[in-house]
Amino acid sequence: MDPGYAKRETPVILIVDDIGMNVEILDNIISHEGYRTLCAVSVREAIELMRETKPSLVLSDMSMPEVDGLEFCNMLKSNPETRDIPFIFITVLDTSEEKKQAFLAGAVDFIPKPFDEVEVIMRVNNQLNSYRLKQEMADYNRMMHKLVESQQEQIEREQRNVLLALSKLMQKRKSYMGNHLQDVGYNCGFLAQGLQLLPAYENAINDEFVETIEIAAQIHDIGSFILPGNDCTEPPNPRERSMEYRKDCAVEGAAMLKEICEGQGNGRFIAMALKIAECHHAHWDGTGYPPLKGTEIPLEARITALANDFDHLMRGSDAVSVEESIAYINEMSGSWYDPDLVKVFNKIWRQMKRD
Repeated sequence: MDPGYAKRETPVILIVDDIGMNVEILDNIISHEGYRTLCAVSVREAIELMRETKPSLVLSDMSMPEVDGLEFCNMLKSNPETRDIPFIFITVLDTSEEKKQAFLAGAVDFIPKPFDEVEVIMRVNNQLNSYRLKQEMADYNRMMHKLVESQQEQIEREQRNVLLALSKLMQKRKSYMGNHLQDVGYNCGFLAQGLQLLPAYENAINDEFVETIEIAAQIHDIGSFILPGNDCTEPPNPRERSMEYRKDCAVEGAAMLKEICEGQGNGRFIAMALKIAECHHAHWDGTGYPPLKGTEIPLEARITALANDFDHLMRGSDAVSVEESIAYINEMSGSWYDPDLVKVFNKIWRQMKRD
């Protein structure tokens, strides 16, 4: 037996041949090498044995009554639970066509009859070593995948916390705006959920998107907090924002986010926050900044633009009623706002947060 197996679980080898003498000979050779064996004189019996114990290797005769070896091999290779088990044919025949059929079915080797003990052991050991290495590589890949997932989750937790901390700082600086940032984040998530009901968006929006936009949208206007000369005493009325203001907010906000989050890795929270900061002043008809148009504007930015303006219209010294805010959103549908988004907004605005 291969010494590499000494500290591992003893491999189990399934032997299938309708001639009992062949099964007995192989059983003696393989058992003497230290392997465990399962012996069957038919495919039906072999399948029953496999229900109890999954073998590490299958040795099967090719020509058998009822179900032959080729069909047995095809059965195992078509099952995700058994397709990786190495399959060796034991046969007295040695034609090119037979080998072709066997390899097409998924076999990895042949053991000719009559059996040569050294050859049997060499072929069995080779395939078991190969199988073991594949299993170890699969285990390693699974471990690495979990490690990468864990690292990515850590990055996303850190980015989420960074964005929430920025939101609190922004709210403290503009305390007169109350819960504006939190309300915009909540309403963005609510609008995103509503869009999921439309066939055009069912593949673009999932639970992860909703969770991310609820956080990322809270710092949509980080650019306005760092603009020179911004006294932070009055919310900017969406109807009175100049193109210069929109551009400065987008440029400054994106630059600040990139600087703050440098070295944070590639995470969905920062990626979405950047898109929102850069593009939420874009207009559906291409008249905003940046000069993107229609679906060129990232979906998260289109959602944030509507949610932000809906809330802004009802705040400050020139605040309007909720009815007037709704009327304005509908008036600008197709020019400033995504028409599909406005349709969803009209159905769910009563459940959206507003002070």
